[in-house]
Amino acid sequence: MTILGTTLPSAFIAAHWQQKPLLVRGALGHADALIDGDDLAGIACEPDGDARLVFADNGHWRAEHGPFDETVFAQLPTHSWTLLVQAVDQWIPEVGELLREFGFLPRWRLDDIMVSYAADGGGVGPHFDYYDVFLLQACGQRAWQIGQRCDAQSPLRDNPDMKLLRDFNETGHHTVSPGDMLYLPAGIAHWGTAIGDDCITISIGFRAPSKNELLEACGEEPCAEDDIRYRDTPASIDPDPWRINTAAVDNLLALCAPLTLPRDTVLRAFGSLVTEPRYPERIASEAALPAAELTALLGAGQPLALEHHPASRFAYYSDSTQTLLFVDGEPHRSTHAVARGICHGQLSNVSDDEHGLLLQLLKQGSVLIEAWQARR
Repeated sequence: MTILGTTLPSAFIAAHWQQKPLLVRGALGHADALIDGDDLAGIACEPDGDARLVFADNGHWRAEHGPFDETVFAQLPTHSWTLLVQAVDQWIPEVGELLREFGFLPRWRLDDIMVSYAADGGGVGPHFDYYDVFLLQACGQRAWQIGQRCDAQSPLRDNPDMKLLRDFNETGHHTVSPGDMLYLPAGIAHWGTAIGDDCITISIGFRAPSKNELLEACGEEPCAEDDIRYRDTPASIDPDPWRINTAAVDNLLALCAPLTLPRDTVLRAFGSLVTEPRYPERIASEAALPAAELTALLGAGQPLALEHHPASRFAYYSDSTQTLLFVDGEPHRSTHAVARGICHGQLSNVSDDEHGLLLQLLKQGSVLIEAWQARR
């Protein structure tokens, strides 16, 4: 049994991914143990926490942005408010572990894990997203209304705080309980409302870079259409979730049409774009690991375990002519074994020529060597 319930990943990709919603009852047991409201409030009070409070009042919504003082939470009303915290996977390891459940999708498509805590009646109003999202209910209940397919031309309300839809045409609705999960493709309107208190929803978002973002990364002028975005095909979803494969690059070249751009230019631009960290300031430089110490660790006869910095992003591309490792927005020439090993967090048989790459990633803080950290 996977987080998709009885639906096989291949069937999900063929019938639902980027196409239509899917409700999975009982997708994850013990979801209520992952996080609570106090955890979220704590992150929201941190100087580098990315959080906002949304208040709903008779069909009107307004937002306040953090970081917040802890006294704010003692003064909240009894109903109709929501606390939303971004990138909770970077703060709470147990939440980050959820990403393992989604290994059937490209890891380089992942945005972050946002978590919301809502009082009765709380929500963020009718809206749509430009990313695919899995909405996992951790605690309490939420009523979800599903609406029409939207795009950049869909009319919005005159609301300076939030991008809310002016029109919402309900096509379905569900009430979810702890452990239930709702998948929504990009562009599908939705509207969630907390039923009772202690409503916690975990949102796992998968982003799709736009054509204009890709063109600008390639050094080209943006085009007029501003909401054309990358789409997966079954062939581009590699069995290795960290790998950008040749089919994905073919999709990118088609996305750039009618421009004909060099394949390597598009690959490098895309790999850099999808691995650009959302919060680069959180990736702190580490004390330099002596080269001799690295050699000793690699020569110990056991695979070397690596830990990714929670704010770092990784991907790699490999074919018969080259291998590129992308880390935090930068491409690095590598070998297939080393690039894959760094992405998967386990290395062995690293050549002397590639010690420099590993030392660089260690120094910039993108990766840590668990054995060395334990001895320091």
